[in-house]
Amino acid sequence: MSDPASTRGAELRADSPIAAGAAQRTWILTASVVLILMTGIEGTVIATAMPTIVGHLGGFELFSWVFSAYFLSQGVTIPIYGRLADILGRKRVLFFGLSLFLIGTTLCGFAPNMPSLIVFRVIQGVGAGAVQPVNQTLIGDMYPPAMRARMAGFFSSVWGIAAIIGPVLGAFVVSRAEWYWVFWVTVPIGIAAFLLLAFALHETIERRAHRIDYSGAALMALGIGLVMYAFIQAQALGIARFCAVLGLSLAILAAFVVREHYAAEPILPLSLLRNRILACGNIACFGVGCVVMASTTFLPAYVQGVMGRTPLIAGYVLAVSSVTWIAGSASGGRIMLRSSYRMATMVGALFLIWGIAMLILLNPTRGPLWAAVGTGLVGIGMGLTQNTYTVSAQSCVDWSRRGTATSLIAFSRMLGQTIGTAIYGGVVNVSLAGLLGGDAVERIMEPALRDKLGAQAGDVLLAVSDAIRNVYWVAGFFVALVVIAGLALPKGLSPTRPAK
Repeated sequence: MSDPASTRGAELRADSPIAAGAAQRTWILTASVVLILMTGIEGTVIATAMPTIVGHLGGFELFSWVFSAYFLSQGVTIPIYGRLADILGRKRVLFFGLSLFLIGTTLCGFAPNMPSLIVFRVIQGVGAGAVQPVNQTLIGDMYPPAMRARMAGFFSSVWGIAAIIGPVLGAFVVSRAEWYWVFWVTVPIGIAAFLLLAFALHETIERRAHRIDYSGAALMALGIGLVMYAFIQAQALGIARFCAVLGLSLAILAAFVVREHYAAEPILPLSLLRNRILACGNIACFGVGCVVMASTTFLPAYVQGVMGRTPLIAGYVLAVSSVTWIAGSASGGRIMLRSSYRMATMVGALFLIWGIAMLILLNPTRGPLWAAVGTGLVGIGMGLTQNTYTVSAQSCVDWSRRGTATSLIAFSRMLGQTIGTAIYGGVVNVSLAGLLGGDAVERIMEPALRDKLGAQAGDVLLAVSDAIRNVYWVAGFFVALVVIAGLALPKGLSPTRPAK
């Protein structure tokens, strides 16, 4: 692929209010890459260091909320920031979100205990809700669809590099320095991006009075927040309280829809939900989010517990999908340009089907290589579909709605990851509850405990294997959702050609 920073064939989109020469576009692109690295590293570097952090701060019972609080606050704010970027401009919203992210990140390093760390992670997540989607929108403003499709592999490779750097960097920091440097290591990266954008990014935004739908934004945030909370805490809530929280969230979201019909400047223009391309993208990316979590969440437990391999082997198996995702994204860009969005998504769906089928057929005798190939195929499918829907979403709307469209795609994937993870956890618990009790996984994870099981070991391994296989069968349903959404895309639509 040619140099992404090259301006050849990469003139600004006709509807973009950005004023930038060739050199400025290069600096803006550099800042966007830096932001991708920052958010990608942040997501994995902390996971590696969490055992050390818990050792210093205590509060192991709150362990999961260090992650849940971040994803919940990020997910709730993504659609809101996307719309605000359409109303107020990309630069103002991106700078606000990036500043909040850096403040929250810095405060995390000063956390004296686990509850305060969770509060600071909320601040960090609220800022991150702007950084990722608005940065993607900015890239969409800078380049026409054809160039954006060509660059898909490059941006995915940046994500892949960040995914590899994060765990290694986290392990290095906690072994050589105090735990709080795990948070602070990304602060200079964010400051560098901030300075680059301050220097190079100039928007010509028409200044006028806005009637921002604050009440609609509050209803949407509350409704989405309760949905995500219900699924994140599904096991702790129990059936009755889960249904009550979910019912309340649906009622609030219904009130939100009614509110948007009458708002002068709705936070979510309902006409976007009727856009065929966006509707397909949202459904497909929700399904992809669910499928990806099936291929990653329980696979290490299978390799380490059922197969009896080391955590290092399990880590290698899991890392394969990050590499193949890059290849899938690059291939998707080429297919989009030579054929259509629909063809790229359907090829991606075929890889998802192939990958999930291999995971369904997984058994201990087939070994880690079979598992690695399965999750690798899912990674290719994710790369082919995710970037394709982002490019198509950005190309089917004008500048005034591109931020909202981009954020909806990102939010759909995150919602799929949240709901999918909760569903799979429920599937495993139900599968094991009737067989061996809830501690089956713990009993086979440690070699010493597994050896003490004696003759029961075979039954335990079989039960856990069957429970995780049930997860992959459920993931098959979400793959079907991705296929249906891809088939519903207009024929012939591509970055260079209108729909037939």
